[in-house]
Amino acid sequence: MTLLMEDTGTAVRAGDVQAFEAFVRANDRKLRGVAWAVVRNAEQTDDIMQSAYEKAFRALPNFDGRSSMTTWLHSIIYRTAIDYVRYEGRRRHTDIDQMRNVGGSTDAASHGIHRMELGDVMDQMSPEERGTLMLVTGLGYSYDDAAEILGESRGTIASRVSRARTRISRWTDSEEEQS
Repeated sequence: MTLLMEDTGTAVRAGDVQAFEAFVRANDRKLRGVAWAVVRNAEQTDDIMQSAYEKAFRALPNFDGRSSMTTWLHSIIYRTAIDYVRYEGRRRHTDIDQMRNVGGSTDAASHGIHRMELGDVMDQMSPEERGTLMLVTGLGYSYDDAAEILGESRGTIASRVSRARTRISRWTDSEEEQS
């Protein structure tokens, strides 16, 4: 069964559970990229997506249609992911790898780490920078659309993307120097 996006959006806004489920299934891969960019963990992304979809379904009666359903869901997913990171940041966690290395050498070379990986560069970015970068460069949203999704100004979006690209550029330059 092929559902037209407009028909699906209308049915979803009317509270049709099957239409919402079909819409989520059709768009899940694209939508989850933002959550993953913020937390960089598959299990946490799944938790965030479940929570965000529940929030979205409960909020359907308030969806006014000023933006597309996908843009609206990206906004909910992003805010849910940021809230998750903030909550987790307040909790105390002990990294099992750090526990194993207590009393051991902390010299990076002794652990066989000779160069930084792109994932490490991404980890140095704030969750907000990663999420914004994913929306603009990964999913192709314009700065204006990303600003709408994130509830930020266009200038904030441009600044986050610029900082993120600068970090990646520095990493790329250092990789070329090491080669």
